Amino acid sequence: MTTRRASTAWWILLLVAVLSVFPVATAVISQADAVDDPLGTCWAADLPAGVVPHDNTLRSVEVTTFPVGAHCDWEAGDVQTGWPLTIAALVGSAACLVATAFALRVGPAARRVVSALPLVAVVVIWIVLSQNTLFVIID
Repeated sequence: MTTRRASTAWWILLLVAVLSVFPVATAVISQADAVDDPLGTCWAADLPAGVVPHDNTLRSVEVTTFPVGAHCDWEAGDVQTGWPLTIAALVGSAACLVATAFALRVGPAARRVVSALPLVAVVVIWIVLSQNTLFVIID
């Protein structure tokens, strides 16, 4: 009975770890979208007071790692996008770390290798996020 409970606990922890990778993956996809169309990202964000859509007051755009999004520099003010995604990615990373730490305590060595895979994926995604930046100056 104890072995069955340990096996069930391991599967649940593995499921939590795998599911917690998705918010981090969503953040990297969002950042790739911001790199693909930085101007569109700024126009889709909340505009600062005094900015009229498509009025050529955007000075520069920087795709940022933390928060995962874009920093839009307007003549009327600055806007930073991506805070909700960054918070979700951080919560997902923390959940993956905790679930992996508990899953590594259960079962034989083969299960430990499988338990570590979601955490490895999260680390790789954060490395990709940190390397993917862009700075655009608008004339």
